[in-house]
Amino acid sequence: MEKHEFLELLEAATKAAKSALRGDVKNSPAVSRCVEAIKRLREAPESLACEMVIDRKYPQIGKSHGLFTEHKNPRIQSEGKILYSLWLRYLYATGRKQSSRPRDRTVVKNKKKLVEEEMVSRTTTGDSNRDKVREILHKSLSKVAVEMKEGVVSCDSWSVAAAVESAMFRKLGSFEGTQKIKYRSILFNMGNSSNPDLRRKVLFGEISGERLVTMEKEEMASHKIQLEVQKIKEKARDKEENRVKSVMMFQSDSMIMT
Repeated sequence: MEKHEFLELLEAATKAAKSALRGDVKNSPAVSRCVEAIKRLREAPESLACEMVIDRKYPQIGKSHGLFTEHKNPRIQSEGKILYSLWLRYLYATGRKQSSRPRDRTVVKNKKKLVEEEMVSRTTTGDSNRDKVREILHKSLSKVAVEMKEGVVSCDSWSVAAAVESAMFRKLGSFEGTQKIKYRSILFNMGNSSNPDLRRKVLFGEISGERLVTMEKEEMASHKIQLEVQKIKEKARDKEENRVKSVMMFQSDSMIMT
């Protein structure tokens, strides 16, 4: 595949995605055209995909990614996320290969910085409050790679942070008023150093953004805290059962005496 074919496929997928939004989002024939074009884009060689994605001459790639991954049609959204993850893996793998060469360290550092900036630019909303929430979520999700000490694609944290924030925004609305409490609860638990399991499950998709928004504070808490809460509840329940038994025994004794 050559550059011109890559760009033609991207343009075809983008036009079809936009067309699908104007009609029946579920049954529009444009959906199939878009999905087919995205699948063809996945066939692009790794070297070509990396070159095109980080090249600032093609800003339409980032805009199209946002259109695909946030699309109302689930098929387009799913294929868009698969494509996004695939290209992120390509970029990460390229950085790892080059980092093994001492002479390339400066180049790799600059390239990784460029990729990071590219990921940020593609996940911004233009709303300062929403973007701040995404930044905080990304910072929390980025800890997973360090905590697990194994091959985790750190760049994926940007796309996951964007997806989680989008779910929060759809369910809770803006970061203001009474919803601030829920926002702060989620952000605190995601970043809590004693709660690595929560952010790991979110990053790997075990807990979706939609599910995270509906979880209570106790559910989001670390396993240790959950055990402590469970013990407190059990003690309280045992105490109440003993109190009820004592009352019943007292009443029984009173009846016998009378």
